[in-house]
Amino acid sequence: MGKLNWYDMREFLNFLEKQNDVLRIKEEVDPDWEVNGINRIALQEFGPCLIFEKIKGADYPLVTNLITTDNRFLWSLGIEKWSDFNDEWMRRTEKLIPPVTVKNAPCQEEIIEEKNIDLNKICNVKWHELDKRPFPGTLSISITKDPDTGGLNAGIYRMETQGKNQLGWGAPEYTHGRQNYMKYESMGKPMPMAVVTGVDPITEIVGATRTPPGVDEFELAGALRQAPLEMVKCKTIDIEVPATAEWVFEGYLYPGAREHEGTEWFGEYTGHYGEARLLPYFVIKLITHRKKPIYQGTREQWFPSESFYTNGRSSQAEAYRTIKKLVPGIIDMRCNVAYEAIVKIKKLFKGHPQQVIDAVWGSTYGRYKHVIVVDEDTDIWDYESVHWALSTRVKADRDVTIAPRRAGQWLDPASSLREKGWQTGMGIDATMPTEEYEFWGDKVPKTVDDPETVARTRAKWGAKLRWK
Repeated sequence: MGKLNWYDMREFLNFLEKQNDVLRIKEEVDPDWEVNGINRIALQEFGPCLIFEKIKGADYPLVTNLITTDNRFLWSLGIEKWSDFNDEWMRRTEKLIPPVTVKNAPCQEEIIEEKNIDLNKICNVKWHELDKRPFPGTLSISITKDPDTGGLNAGIYRMETQGKNQLGWGAPEYTHGRQNYMKYESMGKPMPMAVVTGVDPITEIVGATRTPPGVDEFELAGALRQAPLEMVKCKTIDIEVPATAEWVFEGYLYPGAREHEGTEWFGEYTGHYGEARLLPYFVIKLITHRKKPIYQGTREQWFPSESFYTNGRSSQAEAYRTIKKLVPGIIDMRCNVAYEAIVKIKKLFKGHPQQVIDAVWGSTYGRYKHVIVVDEDTDIWDYESVHWALSTRVKADRDVTIAPRRAGQWLDPASSLREKGWQTGMGIDATMPTEEYEFWGDKVPKTVDDPETVARTRAKWGAKLRWK
């Protein structure tokens, strides 16, 4: 099993190499298509983490697929199995741990002045066939500061190369980073921002987590690590960054400044291409990096992908924490990146599943579109078990709730351009309708699990039945 407090990305890579879970590609590869093709195959086949040592036109190696399998994600957090994940996340993060500031940091070992910045020498990859420009920002963490409170925020947004030192910034209006920018913009002031790439895996995970307002992701990282995260103040702006990051871009977003993304499409976490938008842009004034730095990126797609794990699973844990405080009887929860939440409950009263559905829609930051509530005997980590509950316990006119015109994800391909940012919620009560049987004096159908017979069989046959 992994551990909690990785010092940096390099330590995690060394661990993965010992697990024989890293492939180093030493041959020169074409950034226009070969990185894409190799990544696509490795993702679909649950392959190893990849290190591209020589990319044509770039001066630095690239690591991808760092956390794109169950094992690598759980190793990064020092957790053994999914059924432990939500409760372990809650246990560790009950008390947040603030970071500590250091004066000297590996991320500032080398400096690139503004006049010498050329993003295409750092990461020049086109991650999908229809991408017209490179996207260095697929796993880069944007760090901003709330001008009112001084609190830091971390978020991951798509960033395309628009010039030697300019990146588009794809943060939607409902994100905390974009809301910080809106505050600066209302004051007519440029917003300082740092973009970091290549951090330890837990910092990467919290950078993608959908947290409630006011949560400092770096304090969350400290709690998950059970030790303070080391951070250092930037050279040119009043923002702190993780001390062991491989790369730090320092710069500004200017009020009212927008540029249309040069590419018509960009492959996204939905498994579809997302439409180009008119976006604020980030002007880089200084770059600091480690000696012999490694850049980190990812091919965006649906499962399996980095977004599915770093965003989906971490946001799931935060949503689980929220609804546990609001509704009794919550046992476990499983969510994907943004669209589906499955909640296991011990049903306690009439309308209990509907209350859970309302809590997920009304109080979590994930903007989940579909919510499925199941009984204790359903294994939410096995989709066949969930489908069994959907198939045998749902009567659509009684158990399906449709909630139109709810706030949704901008990239949802089910919504046309005119309806972007809106969605229709669907809640499904897939629990056994025990109250209906009881009302009519009928017996609730029993499942065929036969637990007593299974226990007797295991006691007698023991080790002979370990073919799993």
